[in-house]
Amino acid sequence: MSADVIKKAFSATEDEFLGLVKRTVAFQPQIASVGSCCLVGAIVENELFVANLGDSRAVLGRRASAKQKNVVAERLSTDHNVAEEEIKREVEALHPDDSRIVVYNRGVWRIKGIIQEP
Repeated sequence: MSADVIKKAFSATEDEFLGLVKRTVAFQPQIASVGSCCLVGAIVENELFVANLGDSRAVLGRRASAKQKNVVAERLSTDHNVAEEEIKREVEALHPDDSRIVVYNRGVWRIKGIIQEP
């Protein structure tokens, strides 16, 4: 398991989704405005690998101690969405011909799409 393997899996998933959009956009044009998130967790040789794309967040619930019943939530991933300035710039750079690819709507930065329209 490596970061490269996870990146390849994400790319393959994206390629499949884009292929679906291309095959169906003529009779389902709204599909071109749909987005998705991806969250992956894999355990290899007792090591946990977590990757996310979009608004998914990985959280692990564990006992605070062996004697306590309280569960503590431990965040395993960082946010990956256009509320993060670096991600926002990356998306804008990928779409230089669309000045409104990232929109501020209802107090939140989002990649434009049908679900964000007022």
